[in-house]
Amino acid sequence: MRRVLLVTHRPIQSAGGPAARWRSFVNYLPQNGWEVDVVAPSGRSQREFGASTQEIRRAMLRRRVMSRAGKAAEPLFACVGLRPEAMPPSMGWIPRATLEIRRQIRTGRYSVVVATGPPMAALVAARLASSDETTPLVVELRDLWAGNPAVDRGSRALAHVESWVLSRADAIVALTPEAIEDLRRRHPALGDRIVEIPNGFEPELLALRRDEHLQPSRPVTILHSGTLTPDRPITPLLHALDSEPKRSAFRLVFHGYVDPVIREELNEVEASIDVEVRAPSDWKEAVETIAAADVGLISQSRHAGDETAVAAKVYEYLALGKPVLCLTDGGATEALLGRLGAGEFCARLDDQSSITNALDRLRAGPFPPALPPERLCDYKRNLLAKRMAATLDRVIDASESRVA
Repeated sequence: MRRVLLVTHRPIQSAGGPAARWRSFVNYLPQNGWEVDVVAPSGRSQREFGASTQEIRRAMLRRRVMSRAGKAAEPLFACVGLRPEAMPPSMGWIPRATLEIRRQIRTGRYSVVVATGPPMAALVAARLASSDETTPLVVELRDLWAGNPAVDRGSRALAHVESWVLSRADAIVALTPEAIEDLRRRHPALGDRIVEIPNGFEPELLALRRDEHLQPSRPVTILHSGTLTPDRPITPLLHALDSEPKRSAFRLVFHGYVDPVIREELNEVEASIDVEVRAPSDWKEAVETIAAADVGLISQSRHAGDETAVAAKVYEYLALGKPVLCLTDGGATEALLGRLGAGEFCARLDDQSSITNALDRLRAGPFPPALPPERLCDYKRNLLAKRMAATLDRVIDASESRVA
């Protein structure tokens, strides 16, 4: 049994989307010949679902404080072509993480180091720690960093740091074809070291789908599950719903963390639009809420990395057999739905008529049948873990060949 050292600033025991991928992989990788140890900040737990009321209040306070600090620092970062999100407080973990990674590598127990981000602190620490080591390094970019409008305004600084990190990597894992294309365009020397292992869903979700619900309920329940921030805007949807017959035909449910700015928008329309905001819950309740809804909502602008990143919840929506109302700037999520044949309800955030048309189709019904399970096989996390194991095996084999 080989052993991998995973470096992440999102502890895998944390609930919610950012940790879900590797929390799942840690369970499945031993079936494929790999044990996993983790280097992560101790005692840190950021939760999207599963938090206590006190934890939720603390998290909301932190988000408000960081939002205000980011706005105050915006002019300074703009001068160097960055957004404040490019250098979050998590970067302070790098020195401690570097020392810990070096200590673990010196034990000789690990065949490979895997660093996953964002946050990018894990990637930088792994690069620093392995600069003089022979242990192979695999870098996973769940979202892009340099060139990503969520953090980058065209600064060459991020591109230089990214190039330095990736130059040491024996393999680079990206999650979408669009991200791979972007990386290869900006770093042509990486060549076939870049591989795609997409995000996905837990396979047991397929057993929870309700395929008989092809006729929408009245009103039609549109659910957004997960974190909702200003770069995942809902204003265009609210405008499209603010007239009859759509106003009475739909009900909106937002389950998870809702940014205060968006909460204010919802408060303003509650008198005219049927809106419910539910506090974060555990993953089981979140899944049950999706299963009970009629439609899953994705809203993701270019500033949230829409060009190259797929909104993670789309996989759970599809696994549970839900049609997806996809409001984006026409990036990777829309492209994924198109490839799968599930793009009937895609619309553009800057095109009110396309949103109206998508709502009309949802209101008229019936819904299209759920995607057949075999069409979703490539996104089952047990099979994705198998692909990750195969990637690690190839890295080790190539490293041993070079030594020989």
